[in-house]
Amino acid sequence: MKNQILTSELIGKYINRYGYSDINPIGKIVGIKSKTIVLVQRIEASENKTKMNFEVGGFSAICTNNWNQEYDFTELSEVIEVRISKSFLKGARIDETPVKHYDYNF
Repeated sequence: MKNQILTSELIGKYINRYGYSDINPIGKIVGIKSKTIVLVQRIEASENKTKMNFEVGGFSAICTNNWNQEYDFTELSEVIEVRISKSFLKGARIDETPVKHYDYNF
């Protein structure tokens, strides 16, 4: 990210936080404030719509359809400022769609 200026191509894309094996949406980029700061409209994920299949094993159970999760996403009215930096992008990514994943097998 060093020496890279944010461009209008990012508007409409989504920022998702990747924490080990879980992924949570932060929001949708709606504007650019400066070279490193973007305006982000917060996004919230609904409850998982997929019935998860658990089988005995591991510590208590193993989820056999862990990657089949489906969520609905709701845009909130809250807009926040996010500083896009090299260290921020170690734990977050800019994606085409919002992503939510909970690792039931952790």
